[in-house]
Amino acid sequence: MAGSGWFPAGSPAPLTLVGSAGADVMQRRIVAQGLRDPSAPTPGQLVERLVAVQAQEFAYALWGVSERVAGYPDRPAMLAAFKEGELLRTHLLRPTWHFAVPRDVRWLLRLTAPRLRRQMASQDRRHGIDDDVVARSNAALAAAVRGGRHRTRRELAAILEDAGVPAGEGRIGFLLMHAEFDEVLISGAMNGKQQTYAAFDERVLPGHEFDEEQALTVLARRYMATRGPVTAKDLAAWAGLTLGQARRGLAANENDCLVRDVDGMTLWSLRDAAPARVSRGTVVDLLQGYDELIMSYSESRVLLAAKGVLPVADYATHAHALLLDSALAGHWRHQITGAGAVVEIQLRRLVSAAERAAIAAAVNRYGSYLGMPTTMAEPVLL
Repeated sequence: MAGSGWFPAGSPAPLTLVGSAGADVMQRRIVAQGLRDPSAPTPGQLVERLVAVQAQEFAYALWGVSERVAGYPDRPAMLAAFKEGELLRTHLLRPTWHFAVPRDVRWLLRLTAPRLRRQMASQDRRHGIDDDVVARSNAALAAAVRGGRHRTRRELAAILEDAGVPAGEGRIGFLLMHAEFDEVLISGAMNGKQQTYAAFDERVLPGHEFDEEQALTVLARRYMATRGPVTAKDLAAWAGLTLGQARRGLAANENDCLVRDVDGMTLWSLRDAAPARVSRGTVVDLLQGYDELIMSYSESRVLLAAKGVLPVADYATHAHALLLDSALAGHWRHQITGAGAVVEIQLRRLVSAAERAAIAAAVNRYGSYLGMPTTMAEPVLL
């Protein structure tokens, strides 16, 4: 590759990130997550299959869903699905923002919210938020969104102030989160570029009724089906469970599982999981930084990238992940200009001509998703 035009002669050798066993695990995960030959007909069906999809960065999270849906719906189609409530956005699991479908939100919250509330306790004390404040806040918020009125965060903050519930100095975020945990608020339709909140019961369908053990069993099974092979620590970190809860959920499915050791980690997968596929030609994935292929794993994330590479180091200023044949090989981001979008790429290793062509094809597909002219800046080598 030296002297090819992308990098000068004398550039460092390719970086080897995972061994053969790790590469097999990564291939299986990519297939399980729907990143090869996407078959989910709609965004909602994809999110339902994955149980929950981290949506901390809303715009990039929509792209992460689109990558796994048949036909690769473009950004307007993804926004339409969100507007109609096909997928909802709320604080689930660790907690951070996640997409989930209406029929799953209620049981997931009832499983994870008790622990999430305990994790918020110190912030509640810091902001003077007690049970009485939450009750008054919830009542005001419920009245504000009742009857299909979708309100922005700023509007709800003003409504709380008018109701005598101080919302400044960062309190609004915690009050809104309590309202989500208490099944008062859920995401509403976009108001221009702003997120809104809507009445929980008007957007969330009656769903599954599980006790804790049933919920742990179902969650562990669906997690393995779409993320496997995984460890108990992976499940605990992804779902915001205790390690004991994660182990109980996996053990409840043990008769249907294969358990093996890879690099000193005990990995669980379902016996009927689809096998790994050998890709035909070079395959490039442009993943958002909080993509489920990254965030679904903690202990075994090392199989995606060498130790210390994730989270992204300071010298890699582009937070999103570029995978070459299932291994992390660089980072990317886009910049919107008056003429369209420019995708900027930082690579961790040299690339061949075939890999360069595959990167360009991935950028073109991303431009089709954005629906605007998209070019790629000359990549740089980290």
